[in-house]
Amino acid sequence: MYKHGKGETRRNIVSIQDGKGIKAVEVYTADGSQVSRKELPITAKELECIQKNKFIPGLFKDCIHMPKVTRPKRTVRRKKNK
Repeated sequence: MYKHGKGETRRNIVSIQDGKGIKAVEVYTADGSQVSRKELPITAKELECIQKNKFIPGLFKDCIHMPKVTRPKRTVRRKKNK
């Protein structure tokens, strides 16, 4: 089974054609086979910044699937009866 951090490679892609653009993240395993790809459209603000060659922090953040973090169950304290 595929696990995060075990030889994975991510490839970030930005493609702009006819004034519209997409951003994509591809994930590859250590042997070079593609595991997943997620594409999203680029917003107008992001498109302006890309055309002006400005850095956009967190551009691909919403394209990356983050694994869910499980939290331990909270124990309920019971009140002692007097």
